Amino acid sequence: MEHNVNYTNTGKCGIAMVSSYPIKTRVNPPRPTPTPPTPPSAPATVCDDYYLCPVGSTCCCINQRGDSCFGWGCCPLESATYCYDHYSCCPQDFPICDLEEQTCKMSKDNPLSQKARSRLHAKLNSHVNSA
Repeated sequence: MEHNVNYTNTGKCGIAMVSSYPIKTRVNPPRPTPTPPTPPSAPATVCDDYYLCPVGSTCCCINQRGDSCFGWGCCPLESATYCYDHYSCCPQDFPICDLEEQTCKMSKDNPLSQKARSRLHAKLNSHVNSA
């Protein structure tokens, strides 16, 4: 390829007549608005000063002595009912525990039921100062 062609202002074969790269003809579009901040996560369910359950769950005392609770469990349902075994729990709409069948019923003689849920252990609140 021949360079520095001095006798023409269009270059050899007219190659310099039109630019071979895009030329800006419009103004830049406006900058997009910043992304809104993510909303803060919902607070955990607080059992007492020391223990928490995940959001949307229900705390249940699984080791009570007098008016004090020494162990907490978490049912993975909101407003759940805990069964007498302190291990199973039932949803608010099916509050009657049938421990023999491991089910939850709408009422004592109602045939409608669903499987009872198992509790989880509550987590220690990390914001508590260890003394």
